[in-house]
Amino acid sequence: MKSMTVYSAVSVDDHAPVSVHELARLCDQQLEWVITLVHEGVLNLDLQGEPDKWVFESHYVGRARQVSRLQRDFDVNLEAAALMTDLMEEIRALRAQLGR
Repeated sequence: MKSMTVYSAVSVDDHAPVSVHELARLCDQQLEWVITLVHEGVLNLDLQGEPDKWVFESHYVGRARQVSRLQRDFDVNLEAAALMTDLMEEIRALRAQLGR
């Protein structure tokens, strides 16, 4: 019997909006988790309307996925995962400045 490996990828346009439901699905999380990210300031969103109507800029997909992975892989709380994500983003920005 042959074995098969299945890979999945997410292609996100830098300028395409992402609904709150799409963001939850892309992070393999529940809607409530995304709502918590917004209320805790992990994802900056101008809170207008009901959560079902929220739309995110696509760059938030990577940030939310990273928070989700950190919580899952290291079993840390949301605050720790958000702090680690902030620090990693700052390191990337500093490295980009050094590369110029």
